Amino acid sequence: MVQITSSIVPVALPEDLEERVIDAVTKAIGPSIGKDSDDFRYLSIAHCWDVERSRRAAVDSPAEAPAWYSDAQAYWDGIPPTVDGMLGGFEVLTKEDVKGSKSFLQKLWKKRPELGRGCAVDCGAGIGRVTKNLLLPLFEKVHLLEQSAPLIESAPNFLGKDGATRTTLLCQGMQAFEPSPATYDVVWVQWVIGHLTDADLVTFLWRCKAALKPGGVICVKDNTFGTSTDENGALECFCVDREDSSLTRSTEYFEAIFKFAGLEVLQKETQRSFPEGLYPVLMYALC
Repeated sequence: MVQITSSIVPVALPEDLEERVIDAVTKAIGPSIGKDSDDFRYLSIAHCWDVERSRRAAVDSPAEAPAWYSDAQAYWDGIPPTVDGMLGGFEVLTKEDVKGSKSFLQKLWKKRPELGRGCAVDCGAGIGRVTKNLLLPLFEKVHLLEQSAPLIESAPNFLGKDGATRTTLLCQGMQAFEPSPATYDVVWVQWVIGHLTDADLVTFLWRCKAALKPGGVICVKDNTFGTSTDENGALECFCVDREDSSLTRSTEYFEAIFKFAGLEVLQKETQRSFPEGLYPVLMYALC
């Protein structure tokens, strides 16, 4: 079991990538607006990222680490290293969550027999809730990727001796993650993709696609924002959570980014049996 030096600094982006991503998303879904959890209104996706770039970090952080990421790390560093902490007080969701995810993967194996079971990576894994309950029972080895040192340090005890011996710890943010080519059968990204900006999400997906073994897939499982249209015809399609510095995107927003990243939606499914009042949760398999 190896622990890599922590990093939250994003990989350098290609010039003008953010502008190109925003243009492509806007072209795909039309004029778009959003809000944050304090009911601040964003006039467009571009306006959202302009505003977020202008915010100061809530805590001391490396000068090159954007507040968007350092604020998120500060939030997760202060969360109790428990399942209830990982799920924001919704530990009760675990049974149905794992059941739905396992069914999703089993359908993928039937549809895609070339998909292996050798190694998976659990992105933004916290203490390893998904690693322990979903991935270790299905794969020979798992890499646990988490940028919060307090959380990842709690992972070995949570995983248990057998689980820990088959798990490699990677203390990095997804925005800084540069996996080796042809490493993973499955890249699993659950309830964490909203912490990436649009441009960093695209480059993360590019790097993950290159890291897939033949037949491998990227699985994204996350909350989705229900859309509505304002009086001017603009689509409200995202919400920023000020508490943890994350963005909940609509399905249209997600799928426009997947398309820009050159990924095909191989399988798509809604998580069932969650309590009413929560965001709808969708699962995507991308290749």
